[in-house]
Amino acid sequence: ATVRQGLKTGDYSIAGLEDKWICERKSVQDIVGTLVASHERFLREMERMRDFEERYILIEHSPSVLFSYCMQHGWQNKFNLVVQSLLAYAYQYHVRIRFCKDREDMAKYIVRKSREFIAKKGGQDGTQEKTDTD
Repeated sequence: ATVRQGLKTGDYSIAGLEDKWICERKSVQDIVGTLVASHERFLREMERMRDFEERYILIEHSPSVLFSYCMQHGWQNKFNLVVQSLLAYAYQYHVRIRFCKDREDMAKYIVRKSREFIAKKGGQDGTQEKTDTD
């Protein structure tokens, strides 16, 4: 079951495991804006995510859509900055970054990964998927 509730960080977690598993969802526009204009805020988000056992950044759409979005706006250098930043975050903060083709693909991935984590933790009683309200 999905429960809408505010989270300290991220957009999705697992009830009862909010301090262990976190997922941050970004649209193509969000990730470009975040890494170009709000870099310091996103860095603080990464710092808050550091202590989670599993952490994810999911980007809605493919890298080619990200590239097209940047090119449409004349932002070749921003595309390079975004890719370099994502690689650096993946390395420095051990965050898993995944491009999802659409919201449905993203939802399926979140459900699968949260269930895998619950199974790995021994299926703790009372755990359920949680989402932050937007």
